[in-house]
Amino acid sequence: MPQPGQPDTRAQPQQPAASAGAPATPAPGVQAQSRAQAKAQAARESAVAAGLTRPPVAGELAYESTITAPTEWVPYVYTTAEIQTHPARRGLSVAAAVFGLLGVAAGIFMIWGVPLSLAAVVLALVARFVERRAGAIWIIGLVSGIVGILMGVLWFIVNTELLPAFYG
Repeated sequence: MPQPGQPDTRAQPQQPAASAGAPATPAPGVQAQSRAQAKAQAARESAVAAGLTRPPVAGELAYESTITAPTEWVPYVYTTAEIQTHPARRGLSVAAAVFGLLGVAAGIFMIWGVPLSLAAVVLALVARFVERRAGAIWIIGLVSGIVGILMGVLWFIVNTELLPAFYG
């Protein structure tokens, strides 16, 4: 519904101007138009004939600008070749996997593998969100980091609870 004091701008059904099969020919001396220009011109003429024109209100676009979007507003779409040329970031995932495996290896012999395993867990969780195309490498770092932490906890329990009771 139109607001009080503003004209009704709803589109009215249009009557066909010419037969559908006959191509439109420009008048002599008139320059040929592109399809988009002809469509915009026809829309303007029908709006004027129906009495639907008014200047745009603040925040509205002019009617002519709604026919096609300006090219600077259209988002860029990457092709498959462009996507494949970008190197996949895997640095954090690889670091998480290396620290996790080193933490497990150090956890077999001593408790000092826990800091490496903790670093692996942190790097793996960060890599999960930062490196979308790294695949599942971060999972290796996360799992091996958790295993290294559990091994460190096991070493702590053995050294503080079981050995003193055994030798005491």
